[in-house]
Amino acid sequence: MNFTTRNNKVIRISKYCPGDLDDLFHYLQHLGEATRKRFGPHPFDRSSLQDFHASPEHAGYIATENDAGRIIAYAIIKNGMLHHDIPRLQSYGLQPDASGDCTFAPSVADDWQSFGIGDGLFRFILSDVSEKKQKRIILWGGVQADNQKAVNYYLKNGFNMLGQFDYNGPNYDMILNLP
Repeated sequence: MNFTTRNNKVIRISKYCPGDLDDLFHYLQHLGEATRKRFGPHPFDRSSLQDFHASPEHAGYIATENDAGRIIAYAIIKNGMLHHDIPRLQSYGLQPDASGDCTFAPSVADDWQSFGIGDGLFRFILSDVSEKKQKRIILWGGVQADNQKAVNYYLKNGFNMLGQFDYNGPNYDMILNLP
């Protein structure tokens, strides 16, 4: 799918495939320090990326700059919830649904943030998870409370706050109930 950003650049949004490994590795290695600290669903080495994406419970999505062909955004959907998050999520009254829940972790390259790429990528992901009959999207490990840009992004895209927890500082658990 092609998408035009707020800065009038055309980008391509697609599902990750094994042929994207080198480009994804390059993308992750060149994230700014602050972005790297906020995005941590898996290690950033090639072997870990291969192992991660070999799992049928993980789906990756990328946004690629059409002009240069480089990855400028990356997101992951995991079927189900993270096992270590389940007790905390249950404390809010949420009951896990292995077939209806998925977990979401997005990232956008530092120099491409605030141009609508995350919104376009998320719309693409929504169409994919809807086809799989997912009912809820839960943030992967929550969002850091001091990451106001991300908190606003999730709220704008229909996520609701479940609660707050502490892990290296305050974080929010958020959920999106799908139609």
